[in-house]
Amino acid sequence: MTLQIVNGPVIEAGESLSDGVDCSAGDIVRITTPSTPWTGGNMTFQISTDGQGYNDLYTAKGEEVTLVMPKTPSVAVIVRNEDWTKAINFLKIRAGSGSHPVVQEQRQQFAIAVEVPNGVAAAAASGQKRK
Repeated sequence: MTLQIVNGPVIEAGESLSDGVDCSAGDIVRITTPSTPWTGGNMTFQISTDGQGYNDLYTAKGEEVTLVMPKTPSVAVIVRNEDWTKAINFLKIRAGSGSHPVVQEQRQQFAIAVEVPNGVAAAAASGQKRK
């Protein structure tokens, strides 16, 4: 397995929800938080199968999937063993929750590490599509 880094998603200043990023090459194993100060609130998610329509991410128990945001900027959060990371093609990150979003004062750019099979990583590096 190889790690592929997806630069983004980005929550723009004055917003609480990021743009979407394609994580379909594999399973999300790490989220690196922005270097800019986080305005507050935890991190929640929206996911999509096709990158068009997004839905809030909940567990089968009806709980919104939530990560507690560290107070320190630029930290790596390991999510490798979380079941929800295997069910994502496209991802958006939200500051706060679906019912209580938190507008960010500064632009927030994340990095997502996706674990991909070695054949997929080699094909991506050479510009080939996986069959």
